[in-house]
Amino acid sequence: MSTKGEFLHEKMHNMARWVTQEVGKENLAADIVAAMNGRTALEITMVCSVLEANKDLATHRNWSGLVQLLGANSAPPELQEVVVAVQRRPKMHDKFWRYIDMFATVSAQ
Repeated sequence: MSTKGEFLHEKMHNMARWVTQEVGKENLAADIVAAMNGRTALEITMVCSVLEANKDLATHRNWSGLVQLLGANSAPPELQEVVVAVQRRPKMHDKFWRYIDMFATVSAQ
């Protein structure tokens, strides 16, 4: 049985891998999969807690608010890059916001 932090870390890794596959590694400034793997479960849990406290951003699909929130809370810069990359690709929006909703929901449990 994994901890909540380990679960969130795994799901953040999965999201980074999905974004890399969809966007193309060559179109990203950093290796976001490696960057997310380099984060601790505590760091990821803290980011997810911020998302949970501001879940209205996901409800309203507020891209600029999400970028501002991540920046103001010292979220990993790679995560901010993910948001920008996905925002440019409408076909990725639904799955991305499902990830954000899941991060907030799990964090609240």
